[in-house]
Amino acid sequence: MHVFRGLPHPLLKRPSAVAIGNFDGVHLGHQALLQSVVHAASERGLVPSVVTFEPHPREVLGADPLPRISTLLDKIEAILATGIERIYIMPFSRRMAALSASEFVEDILVDGLDTRWLMVGEDFRFGSDRTGDVESLHAFGAEHHFEVFASPLVFHGTSKVSSTRIREELAKGDLYEAYLMLGRRYTMAGRVIHGAALGRTLGYPTLNLAPIPPGSRARPAVTGVFAVRVEGLGPSIRPAVASIGIKPTVTNERRWLLETHVFDWSGSAYGKYVRVHFVEKLRDEKKFGSIEELRAAIESDALRARRILGCTPGDGIFKP
Repeated sequence: MHVFRGLPHPLLKRPSAVAIGNFDGVHLGHQALLQSVVHAASERGLVPSVVTFEPHPREVLGADPLPRISTLLDKIEAILATGIERIYIMPFSRRMAALSASEFVEDILVDGLDTRWLMVGEDFRFGSDRTGDVESLHAFGAEHHFEVFASPLVFHGTSKVSSTRIREELAKGDLYEAYLMLGRRYTMAGRVIHGAALGRTLGYPTLNLAPIPPGSRARPAVTGVFAVRVEGLGPSIRPAVASIGIKPTVTNERRWLLETHVFDWSGSAYGKYVRVHFVEKLRDEKKFGSIEELRAAIESDALRARRILGCTPGDGIFKP
């Protein structure tokens, strides 16, 4: 399995079956599409591959950015879990946005990746001013000798599974509905970074992750306080309480952080790779009048999270 920033060196290019998309969340619809790519590649002797974009095109083109369901790392891991062997992360820029539909096909799909089989979502648009669509891809495919398929829809209830629906459920704090469309519990993973150490001062030290890249205009799809479980601090999945937001009580800096207090655990976690499993939302992010009010709220949040997760003080291990 290989992850490329941009197109591969010509010597590394291989005849490929390719899927193109943003794949935010890698939900059940995305998974069905990617599994189709893996199957087609196996039948034809091709390399199953994905082209995705970072940052999201809306973040570059001035539109209101969509809340991010996945971190880039989460997205990569979920895509590779479907059997995809290569991921090409295309740095999206205004220069790329200015490519015509034909230039996009010729420069990226044909010359860049040697695409022989292509699958996209039925509403996929590409090229300058989004002039390219599935119909035009069929014409390009006939010209450049690659097959084109639109992915079948996957439904949850009476509507198709989509990143938009998942964002809506996460915004409401409905983790169960999000789970049904993701096909797995909602999680967020990354390397532990340094924070301001305020949690330690308050008696609730935290592990800090950055859900949004520095300098990005984006925001996460979830905010607030949650009962969570943390994986990566040893053999056990540990119960915890987490807050994701911009810390309105203590700072005006617009820096998104996922801050997680792990119950009955101590040690240095800086640089460790951890995964936070979201279990239940406790409340929305709130600005308190004082540090004392904030401390009392954290204590209440921690007690509620312990009850939800089935652990008592001094226990520290999740009871299924």
